[in-house]
Amino acid sequence: MIFSSDVALTATLSNPSMRADERASTSRMPARWRTLLVSICALIATRTPHAAASGYGSRAERTAPKIVTGSGSGPPRLRAFTWGIGGERVGRPSNPSKLPPAMVELSVNAVAIAASGHTVLVDDTGYVYTAGRNSSAGGGGRGSPPIEDSGQLGRGGNPSAMERVLGRLNGEVVVSAGAGRYHTVVATESGKVFTFGLNDAGQLGAAGIMGVTPTTKVTCDSGGNCDGLMRKTSLVREGESCYGGAACRIGVPTQIKFGNGSIKFKSVAAGRYCGAAVSDAGAVYVWGLNSCANNAAPNTLLKDAQKAAAPRLVQGVSGVVKVDIGYTNMIFQTKDGGVYTCDTGFNGYAQVEPKAKVELVRHQDFLTDQTSAADVAAGRCHFVVATKKGAVYTWGCGSSALGREGDRERPAPVRGDMTSRVATHVAAGEYFTLINTKEGVIYGMGSGGNGNLGVQPGGSNDISSPVRVNVNSEVGTARAIAAGYQHSVAILELYKL
Repeated sequence: MIFSSDVALTATLSNPSMRADERASTSRMPARWRTLLVSICALIATRTPHAAASGYGSRAERTAPKIVTGSGSGPPRLRAFTWGIGGERVGRPSNPSKLPPAMVELSVNAVAIAASGHTVLVDDTGYVYTAGRNSSAGGGGRGSPPIEDSGQLGRGGNPSAMERVLGRLNGEVVVSAGAGRYHTVVATESGKVFTFGLNDAGQLGAAGIMGVTPTTKVTCDSGGNCDGLMRKTSLVREGESCYGGAACRIGVPTQIKFGNGSIKFKSVAAGRYCGAAVSDAGAVYVWGLNSCANNAAPNTLLKDAQKAAAPRLVQGVSGVVKVDIGYTNMIFQTKDGGVYTCDTGFNGYAQVEPKAKVELVRHQDFLTDQTSAADVAAGRCHFVVATKKGAVYTWGCGSSALGREGDRERPAPVRGDMTSRVATHVAAGEYFTLINTKEGVIYGMGSGGNGNLGVQPGGSNDISSPVRVNVNSEVGTARAIAAGYQHSVAILELYKL
């Protein structure tokens, strides 16, 4: 233990501004006393707490641990790599190819990542950077007509480059990030939650600003019916506050208000049309099109975007440390390693799903020391769990994303190469799954036609058992993974600078 007087003494002896009479008084000590005093001070200095480098003890794409990577000299060692589909979202303007995996063109230490149709990166100072799609095109045919500036990048500038998000995040230290289809959610060290992007279904948890409304001739690029979220917005003009409507959006960070403002949050997640935040106390709040645990009637949320935007407590689960949201589903991990799931009540296309099971389910498969959860993830409609013993369990839709055969309705372990590996982190994209191991090696399975598994499948686009992602093992060790809509992101600790 270091007492305050000890620290003061150390500071006094090392203080270059010490008065001459103080220095003289010290110099008049007997030589053996001065030697002893210097030795004691040196010992005290070695016992004074210092910030040390730490590993990724939590899911890095949502919760950024405090990581000190050195004295500040030299290039950063924790670098983001991307692969899959290519284009703006990979954050490599000079090399936007989908394969092979390559380093993001941003020289910072990355500590948190998130992915959807865009990429979100948080560095070790708490700054947020984004790249990728900033429109709402590609909605699958049953959402709102697309607009050119839905705002999920939270900034202007070059969408292909990783550029910093400022606005109300200026002065905040971001610790967690989530990427929805067309919106972004972040949590700060001060316990606040900010969102930006499309708000056609209340997924920002706050009011948006009405942009340029699409013309009636606009149709979704998939060729489907685009009237799923058409609302009466004639009374809301461009530039006015709005909840809902195809052009309701905000392109700068906006804070969500929770009750009287006393609740502090530590992590966030984002789904297709909703978001979630985990409080310091382990409670979960949701907003947007999300009826998990019967927090609201799906039809009510769909008809009234302002009601959908109001944050709601998820009843029936506490002590939550991690949460993830897919298109139609949600998963929770509790501090004792328990796993809960529920449906959101919607089909992923802004329509109520009559067969949805919005009731909260606790899974009995993860109650023992052998199977308690270390990490969880939700894909389009499948779930992934990494246990504390290093096994991987999957269930839900899409057999190839599960990486196994057998009953899809119940959790079951993934075999193959994973039987000899220890999984530490998992991530779930639209139709694929990523797994990171204790050795920092990434594996993937599922639909990989866009290169999102780090390899180009031969023949069929599906890879039904875990395959090693082609991130050069000579480059570094994987510390975090994120699975997006059609691309993937990882943080690698580089071996060489």
